[in-house]
Amino acid sequence: MNPADVENLNVLLDHESELREKIRDQITELDKKTRTMSGLLNRVHSTQRDAIPALVESVRPILNSCQPTLAALAELIPPHQFWRWKDMWCNSLRTTVFVASLCQYLMEGTLISLKQTSSILGIQDDWKDRVALSAEDYLHGVITLVNELSRLAVNAVTLGDYEEPLKISSFVKDVFAGFSMLNLKNDTLRRRFDSLKYDLKKIEEDIYKQSATQETIGRVNRLISVWPPDDVVPAEGFDSVKTTYKKLSTALEDIQNTSKEEIKAIEGAMEQLGVLLALRKAPETVPPDKRNKRPRPSSPSSTPAPAPQQSGSSSRGVSITLPARASPMPFSREPKARREALARQLPLKAGRKVAFHPPPNKHAGVADSEDQWILAVVTKCINADKNRYEVHDPEPQENGDPGLTYNTTLRSIIPLPDPNAPPASASSLAAHREFPVGATVMALYPDTSVFYRAEVVSTPDPKPTGKANTSYLPAYKVKFEDDDNQEHLVAAQWVVEWPGS
Repeated sequence: MNPADVENLNVLLDHESELREKIRDQITELDKKTRTMSGLLNRVHSTQRDAIPALVESVRPILNSCQPTLAALAELIPPHQFWRWKDMWCNSLRTTVFVASLCQYLMEGTLISLKQTSSILGIQDDWKDRVALSAEDYLHGVITLVNELSRLAVNAVTLGDYEEPLKISSFVKDVFAGFSMLNLKNDTLRRRFDSLKYDLKKIEEDIYKQSATQETIGRVNRLISVWPPDDVVPAEGFDSVKTTYKKLSTALEDIQNTSKEEIKAIEGAMEQLGVLLALRKAPETVPPDKRNKRPRPSSPSSTPAPAPQQSGSSSRGVSITLPARASPMPFSREPKARREALARQLPLKAGRKVAFHPPPNKHAGVADSEDQWILAVVTKCINADKNRYEVHDPEPQENGDPGLTYNTTLRSIIPLPDPNAPPASASSLAAHREFPVGATVMALYPDTSVFYRAEVVSTPDPKPTGKANTSYLPAYKVKFEDDDNQEHLVAAQWVVEWPGS
């Protein structure tokens, strides 16, 4: 090649790289604002109806502050290059559409239009060849709105607002009818539209349960009103009392069963809140650019090495050495050894959470490594073979598609303790040995779905006596490798043996 041509190409590549970084800086700023707005609006699920306007007003200034960010982005994009760069900000823009549409629904009960959204975000018509709100991004934001409203319908009942689910149901049906008239191609948008059917079904089931419960309570009150006072046999005779008694018993059993289901849901929510509270007590996590879900850095070799001497000027953040951990049954990935080690838990049931080692060259965004393990869920046992399973990665792909599904074997699976299993079960937390201080383990890094090598700093506190099971959350304090020597609390159900390599 001509040296002058090579030099010109280098200049073009450098310019493009510099432009990409400038665009990324603006998108990062926009992402900060969308995360803040989403966090504030999440409070709507625990806010009484009369306090919602104040909540929405607290979000509007942040939403309006997105205008200068998008204006700066429009200044960076060269003319006629909208489609070249739009994928960099489409997810952020979809989130802002969701925020704007949720604010509109909460205040007006209506659906915001594409034109109104563009106006709120300050997107001008003369930017259309650089930055614009496409119909696809607008529709993605509307679908996210419906996903959120299906959750709000349930939580509104919890707050005693029995009219809101009916309003949400009417609104979602209108949105669904509108989507049904669109000529959607078989792509991500089409698949997300299909999810609206499940949201609509969830809302309708919530309304049905609410109506059924109210009807049952009304029936009980009517039966109690006709019960003979002072237990005196009425003129109709004892048979009428027996009939009333049977009807009353059946209705009270229905109410009791409903109450048990609600108690179970509350206990599940309390358990999840316990996890969140435990994680909040841990030190602040490292910046997202250092510990992302996909792609993730390769873990170091599992072969223990002597600890290097650390000087005061060393730039290495980690000063711990992770020695090999002795185990009563050393981890082996050989099929026979895996079956023997897990014999009491086999076959793994659908819904069981596992640490999964994805195969090379298939898992998007993850480089090949023997030390890569992600959180996955067993969907089925293949052909009743206790060694073969289908597992699903619940984390969506970067393009928004659902997580991948894999056919695998026990060689690539480590079953996680099941906190909901009976204490006598082989899959329960109680059946798994406690890792001692200094043990090398594999733990789920907070706020990700990836497992990393770590060292146990402290074991779970003893279970308090006289407290309900849901109030006790065993958790390890661990140090992850290459994590600036930070300590994190990780629930015991996310800590397993280190598989080595």
